[in-house]
Amino acid sequence: MSRRRISTAAPAVDNISSLPEVILCHILSFLPTKEAVATSILSKRWTHLWHSVDTINFTDIQIHRSKSNYTFNESVYSVLVSRDAAAAGGSHLISSLCLKISYSNHRLAHLSLPNIIKWINLVVQRKLKHLLLHLDVNDDFDENDGDDADEYFIPKIPASVLTCKTLVSLDLNRFATEDFSDSFIGIEFPSLKTLVLKDIRCLTVREFMVLLFGCPILEYLQLREMCFHGEEDSLSIPEFKSFTLPKLITAHIRNCCCSCFPVKALSNSESLCIETLFLNKKDGIVYQVNQPQCRYEEVTIFHNLTQLKLYDGFNLAPQVLQQCPKLQNLDLYRYESVENEEDDQENWVEPGFVPQCLLSSLITCTIHDLSDLPSDFLLAKYILRNAKILQTMTICSNGEPSEIERKLLSCPKASATCRLLVS
Repeated sequence: MSRRRISTAAPAVDNISSLPEVILCHILSFLPTKEAVATSILSKRWTHLWHSVDTINFTDIQIHRSKSNYTFNESVYSVLVSRDAAAAGGSHLISSLCLKISYSNHRLAHLSLPNIIKWINLVVQRKLKHLLLHLDVNDDFDENDGDDADEYFIPKIPASVLTCKTLVSLDLNRFATEDFSDSFIGIEFPSLKTLVLKDIRCLTVREFMVLLFGCPILEYLQLREMCFHGEEDSLSIPEFKSFTLPKLITAHIRNCCCSCFPVKALSNSESLCIETLFLNKKDGIVYQVNQPQCRYEEVTIFHNLTQLKLYDGFNLAPQVLQQCPKLQNLDLYRYESVENEEDDQENWVEPGFVPQCLLSSLITCTIHDLSDLPSDFLLAKYILRNAKILQTMTICSNGEPSEIERKLLSCPKASATCRLLVS
């Protein structure tokens, strides 16, 4: 007669479900909303838990057809309605809304826009803190459903966004400000610390300055792929001329076009990524240090700057370094679109001054895309000969590393402890 085995294994314990609700909601906030909703089938404890998550996150959404567009719109509405219904007469706060949507054609994007505006108008009333809106159209998608591919999709920035005083971070990609100048008057973002703008169309210098005026505690600014419209005289306004962002820590300005960029506004930053075009050039004219950049402002000095990434930096680096007396870490990059760069380098003349940062503060320097042309060594040798406390010079080369290293090792160095790294 066989005897039944009695299991001595301890019963499985669901440790996660036993956590406090506030912790579970925090965990769910890191998931896309679709996955957070899916947890409702795990157990009774999880059925309504997602209603209390303060983040709505729909990222990497691909809309290819009208049916998928309808399904997605219904999903978002269902989430918003379910949250409010579960709030028992009130409404749950929404801390973060993230929408990253790619449409296969312009018609689908235009059909979705009214819904997106409604969602935004709703969530900004829930004391929204973080907003990310990335809308794009994939024109390469092959769909033969009669869409008009010639209709361009650049929506205007929703007006409710610019009146949301609870925002802490704002990230916008591919929007327009056309016919929007009046709305910029009186814009206030008293809580905004992070501002990211990419591919924003029709933004004038004046509108941009008014926008910055409304961000008194801004700490991080990123601008990418933008073309600012003229209005150079806007910066002659006394308030604009002297304006700075007092709390700014980091500024990242890349692939932007502007003949009168308000550099002064960035002067308090500690970390900066920018092109020499904005610092020392105007309409093709190179301005020397200690001369006005243009008729309405003097050269900006970055008294707090310790980190600098400088694009198109080989030719004008000494002039820019003169504007950064406390710089500790420098990265220099070529600017790919610069024409006749080799000729410019051949004509480079070593300046008769040494920037203060080379004498007293520069610790690391990295030069990217250095070739084995003799002209490319001029700046590297200039820095090595003058940087008194430099610890590391890193060369990321386009040429033969061993040859570049041989040439630079024979160069006199102001710092006896400087290491040369070439790759």
